[in-house]
Amino acid sequence: MKSIPLHKKVSMLGHLLGFVGADWIFFRARYALQKHTGLLKRRFPPMPWDAIGLSEVLRKGVSDDAEGYRAYRNSAGAPFFFPQGRLPSAELLRRVIGECGVERTIRVADDFCHGKFLYYSRHVCDLGWPPDWLRNPFTGGRHETETHWCDYPTFSATLGDIKDVWEPSRFAAAFWLARAYALTHDDAYPEAFWQLVESWCRQNPPNRGPNWKCGQETAIRLFGWCFGLYAFWNSSATTAPRVSMLVKAIALQTERIDRNIDFAVSQRNNHALSEAAGLIAIGLLFPELRGAKRWLKRGREIYESQIPRQIYLDGSYIQHSLNYHRVMLHDTLWAARLLEQAGEPFSPETGRRIARGVEFFLQMLDHDSGDVPNYGANDGALVLPLSSCDYRDYRATAQAARYLVARRRLLPDGPWNEMLLWLFGENALAGEMEPMPPSSQRLDAGGYYTLRGRDSWCMIRCHTYRDRPDHVDMLHMDLWYRGINLLGDSGSYKYFCPESPALGKYFKDIAAHNSIELDDQGPLELVTRFLWLPWPTGRCIEHGDDVFLGEHEAYDREPWEVLHRREVRLLKDGNWQIRDELDGEGRRQAILRWHLPDYPYELDAQRGRLRIHLPTGAVSLVIAAPPEARMQVRRGVEGDRPMGWHSPCYGEKLPRPTLEVIATADLPMTLTTHVWLNEESST
Repeated sequence: MKSIPLHKKVSMLGHLLGFVGADWIFFRARYALQKHTGLLKRRFPPMPWDAIGLSEVLRKGVSDDAEGYRAYRNSAGAPFFFPQGRLPSAELLRRVIGECGVERTIRVADDFCHGKFLYYSRHVCDLGWPPDWLRNPFTGGRHETETHWCDYPTFSATLGDIKDVWEPSRFAAAFWLARAYALTHDDAYPEAFWQLVESWCRQNPPNRGPNWKCGQETAIRLFGWCFGLYAFWNSSATTAPRVSMLVKAIALQTERIDRNIDFAVSQRNNHALSEAAGLIAIGLLFPELRGAKRWLKRGREIYESQIPRQIYLDGSYIQHSLNYHRVMLHDTLWAARLLEQAGEPFSPETGRRIARGVEFFLQMLDHDSGDVPNYGANDGALVLPLSSCDYRDYRATAQAARYLVARRRLLPDGPWNEMLLWLFGENALAGEMEPMPPSSQRLDAGGYYTLRGRDSWCMIRCHTYRDRPDHVDMLHMDLWYRGINLLGDSGSYKYFCPESPALGKYFKDIAAHNSIELDDQGPLELVTRFLWLPWPTGRCIEHGDDVFLGEHEAYDREPWEVLHRREVRLLKDGNWQIRDELDGEGRRQAILRWHLPDYPYELDAQRGRLRIHLPTGAVSLVIAAPPEARMQVRRGVEGDRPMGWHSPCYGEKLPRPTLEVIATADLPMTLTTHVWLNEESST
């Protein structure tokens, strides 16, 4: 990290304390002390799996004999999304997802059967069979399980990104195998599931190694294990000893979540929701476990207290990320639907806040493509892989979430209905469809503003942060045209990128967003891997159906003292005008950047025009700038100052053209961009 002078550190820490409060500082200090003294480690003693028998996790009166316990579960299995062992019919499922969906589901499931794992919904890596759950296929490094999870390093240049070993251990495989089993009734899929669980347990003894380090990862793994148990219940592969082994492992991992969930709550993000959803699920689905009532009670209390904290009043999400918004919705679909099935739904107040979160999400959905702005942090998470749609197609989540809160379908029939089918059953497919046409929105609590044209729309970010920003993106603008993200966010790439720290920082900083950079530097300091300071402030001055005017103050301090104001107008002819004003004194270099889709283009720098050829037709950007300004396009530039990259999925880095307008002039300065979607009106 960049060296920061002591006086700046003190000032920034004071700024942070004002937001997080003394209670948070005290909790984190106490937690660090417990970790340092070994108290935390003693709370989670390492042990071999056979050190605890099934009888020690079951309540009294429940048979701990393997055959007897399976018989108990057979007669007393708690309600799930579908009855135990009764899957949707193959005919119905094929009709819902279509030929392409069937082909992809079986192909991915077959890969899992041979140890080929799907990473971040994009990369396929071979871990062998049985899989080596501790190997990072991207670096070749191998983790170990001698170290207690409390002491296990999160970031290691040798081992690489810890998410690369966590990803297969989330057990997305269980969902793909279950869906393929429903299509084919081939017992190879349940057999593969059970061998995966057995090999995972052999290689990951309780409380040791990387795969016990994170409670959220543990909870997501339990989602997959529960889904697999219910889906494969009637298969001959689901033997009594395997059921006992799985349930004991579930109990131990749920206890690990419960005993450390306060740390997840202190993170003020989706970790608390995922872990609480895990407690709710195990408490409901396994009432025979000794901790079930306690887990259910605590999970529910945390979830209901966190929802109003994490979903703002306008429905936007605390983590300033649309993919993390999807994570929240998946956690909520999982927990809320299980509670509904048990006849114990969330409180009406919690339900109303969830409904706001759903409505916000639907406003950010591009109906032509199913995509959303790749805005904010995106770690590749897909908690419930219950659709054959692409990772960047959010329609399955939109359809299921709308049905959860309104018992109405948002979208017509399509492969995105698969999640709806699995979570709500066949009757949901015949439910009433009620489209919700998106409109221009002013969402002040989260700082999101949208303008809607006939075949284009935009989202602008203008926010005063009261929760941690992950990206430096003040006044960033996303523009969508006929399903194409014409002006887009660059994404996240990786959270840990030791091979190229400059590239890792690039995706977070202002240069990777559609905004203005002053004097070759962003306005915030990256003081830790995930903490920018000071938190920026911004305000919306005007918003209507066809106009946005806002400003941010991130540069309005030393050494710049510059206020950036942006006006966006949707013109009557359907084109767009973006006017950027820099108010201050002195001579400054300003770089305006527009990140474009990777299609052929022509740049006429003398006339201030870039023409890009989309599948839907040609579009032009015409820039009015000070006379001394120059224009250039940079695409896939490596080195100390990377530029022109796009990361649609975690760990994926693709080149794309980035238009730079570089102006060095005395302030105040104005830069105006016309986006001509209608080529005739640009002449």
